[in-house]
Amino acid sequence: MKKLMTSLVLVVLVAIASLGWSISEFASLLDHDNDTQTPATHLAALKLLGGTLAQTLDNDSVNNQSIIANWNQLNSEQLSLASEADFVLPSALKTAFYAGESLLLESDDGISLHYLLPKTGQVLNINTDIVTPTDVSFDLNKLYTMLFYGGVVLILLVWVSPLIRQLVNLSKATQAFGMGELQQRIPVRKTSYIGTIESEFNRMADRIQQLIDDNKLLSRAVSHDLKTPIARLRFGIEALEETQSEQLRVKYFQRLNRDLDTMEDLVMTLLSYARLDEANIQPDWQSIELNAWLLEKYQGQVYPDFSVELVSYPTALKIKTDPKYLSMQVNNLLNNALRFGKAKIRLTLAVEEGATWLHVDDDGPGIDELESMQVIKPFVRGQHSRGNSGHGMGLAIVDRIGYWMNAPLRIGRAPELGGARMSLKFKAEI
Repeated sequence: MKKLMTSLVLVVLVAIASLGWSISEFASLLDHDNDTQTPATHLAALKLLGGTLAQTLDNDSVNNQSIIANWNQLNSEQLSLASEADFVLPSALKTAFYAGESLLLESDDGISLHYLLPKTGQVLNINTDIVTPTDVSFDLNKLYTMLFYGGVVLILLVWVSPLIRQLVNLSKATQAFGMGELQQRIPVRKTSYIGTIESEFNRMADRIQQLIDDNKLLSRAVSHDLKTPIARLRFGIEALEETQSEQLRVKYFQRLNRDLDTMEDLVMTLLSYARLDEANIQPDWQSIELNAWLLEKYQGQVYPDFSVELVSYPTALKIKTDPKYLSMQVNNLLNNALRFGKAKIRLTLAVEEGATWLHVDDDGPGIDELESMQVIKPFVRGQHSRGNSGHGMGLAIVDRIGYWMNAPLRIGRAPELGGARMSLKFKAEI
């Protein structure tokens, strides 16, 4: 949203500045083309000149006819003298005219100027071909205003068109998702104005799909994995009802307790996995030194029938994580190695490709590459896990924690021990 608001402000400012400058330059070009004398300025000059001529010609000693003739030969404006008695005016104009003011009259032939010569009793007439200039300034102002607002609208339309497309795509994806197409996602581009909203929609869609998958998982687990211990409990209860031997009763009670323990273990595992939801967890983020944390946590621990080796990194490795959930991840990986390994387990810290890695290697049969993407799913067990205890939830829990703790799980082959290599990738703290 911040990107959207910033781009909107920039577009408006650029549009106003650029259009204002362009229209100003256009107007100045028009004014430059009209540098020649306008009718209004020409008429004003004639008014001043007419007043001077009237004073000059209002003298009996001056040869008026000679001056007028010479003027008319050299200028387009024609001078003439008329008797004051022949110059008839309406009463509304007489007062100002006889007070010495010039009189401007307009006809189809043009504008004429008239001056009273009180000493000689005559009227000086200046006839021009000037017509009343049309007031184009108002029209130009309207044109400039229309150009300005039209340009702003055009620029905003160009800017908003990709936003409209993105909102339409978001609307379509939302509708399709609401209709049950849970695979709907929006491609997020770096230039998108609503990239944050699109990313949040994709994140929401991922979480909803994950919740639905978890519900399906729990339903399948309850319907499938709990059937066996429930059936055993039923058979055990029936056997208790039928037997009269105290020794057999004790034996059946022990079996019932084991079945109850199995059910409780499965339910606790399901609940632990279901609780590993980012919305329900507030991680206690801490900066830890991975070498010291690993040695403190696992050095000196005794694992019967196994040799567990810790290989530290020569320099300090600081990461930001929640130690509780990191411990949960490493414990599950270590238990997996203890379950499938033969005699050796190695925990190694390394820096590869600019990232910090924690490898848990064992000398067991390993996991095939095709199975590596399947065994991280809940209740999925590899081909070498048949006959071993467990519910196939350990790696699923590690992967779930890694998803929202930014410590993803990688599965490969241990280069030296030959078994499985379970690796956690951490982003080094700067």
